[in-house]
Amino acid sequence: MEERRDGKVIERDIEKEMRTAYIDYAMSVIVSRALPDVRDGLKPVHRRILYAMYEDGITSDKPYRKCANTVGSVLGRYHPHGDSSVYDAMVRMAQDFSMRYMLIDGHGNFGSIDGDGAAAMRYTEARMSKISEYMLTDIEVQKIFEFCSDLNNSVCIGSINDYKEEKLFISANSLFASHIGIFGNTGSGKSNTLAKIYTECFQRFKGMPGFSKSRFLLIDFNGEYTNAFDSSKRVYKLSTRVDTGDRIPIHQSFLEDVELWAIICEATEKTQKPFLAKSIELYNRLCGIENLTPYIRGMLKVLLLQYFDNPSVFFRQLTGLKHILSLLFCNTEPAIKILDSMQPRPGNAFFRLENGSQIWANTTDEYEERFVTPILNDLFQENNYNTLDGYALFEFSLRFKYLDLLCHQYINEEHIGPLISRFENGVKQVKRLFTICDNPPSDWLAVYSLVDVNVEFKKIVPLIICKYFYERQRQNFNGSSLHIIIDEAHNVLSTTSERESQTWKDYRLETFEEIIKEGRKFGTFLTISSQRPSDISETIISQLHNYFIHRLVNNEDIRAVGKAVAFIDNTSYEMISVLPQGACIFTGVASNFPVLVQVDLLPKQKQPQSNTINLTDLWSNP
Repeated sequence: MEERRDGKVIERDIEKEMRTAYIDYAMSVIVSRALPDVRDGLKPVHRRILYAMYEDGITSDKPYRKCANTVGSVLGRYHPHGDSSVYDAMVRMAQDFSMRYMLIDGHGNFGSIDGDGAAAMRYTEARMSKISEYMLTDIEVQKIFEFCSDLNNSVCIGSINDYKEEKLFISANSLFASHIGIFGNTGSGKSNTLAKIYTECFQRFKGMPGFSKSRFLLIDFNGEYTNAFDSSKRVYKLSTRVDTGDRIPIHQSFLEDVELWAIICEATEKTQKPFLAKSIELYNRLCGIENLTPYIRGMLKVLLLQYFDNPSVFFRQLTGLKHILSLLFCNTEPAIKILDSMQPRPGNAFFRLENGSQIWANTTDEYEERFVTPILNDLFQENNYNTLDGYALFEFSLRFKYLDLLCHQYINEEHIGPLISRFENGVKQVKRLFTICDNPPSDWLAVYSLVDVNVEFKKIVPLIICKYFYERQRQNFNGSSLHIIIDEAHNVLSTTSERESQTWKDYRLETFEEIIKEGRKFGTFLTISSQRPSDISETIISQLHNYFIHRLVNNEDIRAVGKAVAFIDNTSYEMISVLPQGACIFTGVASNFPVLVQVDLLPKQKQPQSNTINLTDLWSNP
């Protein structure tokens, strides 16, 4: 039949009209009712249930109410079908095995994963879950991701990946008063995330009157953060290759750590380490003496007298004795001249030549009068003393103790001699990195660049810094806070290194594990960033409170994160390997649930120097 328009009446073939209308109706049912909406995963019946409960005031902070009451409200106001379809939808929203996040907080029997059905609606009770309240309005949606009731005390690090217009606000106290882990492969954006969260912290809180009570230390293995953060920071460009690098001001107490020097000198446990302990004991004793001159004169006198009975030790260790004297005195030439002229004679006797005459010493008294006293008089002249800084006094203590114990035959030269050689190299490196002072300045933000530090000391330096400042924070804790930030943390927290002894590895890990387990009591918080979480101690990763997880493609790294992070769900876990650059999964005690975040990129001048080079731009430009 031909169609024609007559006014407002359109004549159509009834068969064709029925076919078209049915198809439209079927598609409407399927799309609008049967299929969950891609935006929130809900069907109309789910929204009607939640809205009815919201309107009736059955929220998460109110008592449970009979499910039959809610079903009746939905049927009476919104739903065109029977009570079973409404109750079935309600039951599903209350099952933790059916929903990623339960939208209904059920009370009673709501079925099981094995297929057992829920109890009748007259027997069960329910109320809205907290997350379902947030889904009802745009304002509430925003509240989901703020994780903070006070925006003035929060930081914003980026936008919600599924809601680009929504920013993620995190409570500053929940985030920074915690241990933080930032993980991701190279190029995933973890360096920008680290810089972003602390840049936001400094911009928001630095001007507050009590901010000076907090101190921030950043261990920068690759020199990426020299331009990042606040311009008032202090950057230490450390070097073990040259003497012109920056030096970290540090109290002399760090020299007293036996374990540390045992590691630097590669000391054996049974013989060399006890010797180090005795040397440090002497150093501590000397530090407590106000006027060292008469004390050291007495020590040298006793040592020189001992050589009368041990002339062989004297000649084997003459170089070491000269080194000691050079540490203490400006001019040692007259004394060295006497030492070089001394000759032994069988039967515990010495002689030396002076002005063509032989000067003999056959007894201890003669030896003291003719040899020892002239040496000491030449040395202890007015203005002939070197200033004994911490290093010089420490080195003197170790070398003197070595010669003293050799004379008494308490140690074996073959056992301790190699330690002295390694000490010479070790202390040379330490002097290039640290300067000893009584009152080290307190930098509110210090960045320690280790680019020019050799491989051996790249693990030792972070250990010294962290251990030293943690001990001072623990001993002098007065409500202040210490924030230790370690970039490329696998370099110092690795459990898999084969280049170091087990003793050194244990000491290193035990130190950082103590910091992360006990540090919160003393206001100390650790932030670690790494591309290899599988290399890091499981104890350390498991003790973290907040996580920023960027793209990880190595299965071992993904498993390490999944094993340690209790806050992550299966869906988020499966996304780790495909996250785009700059995106991360944020989860932990500062969040209500895992959330996918696109971290804001810092301005170019504030970005870490870790961007991947653009080869096509490089090749195309002259």
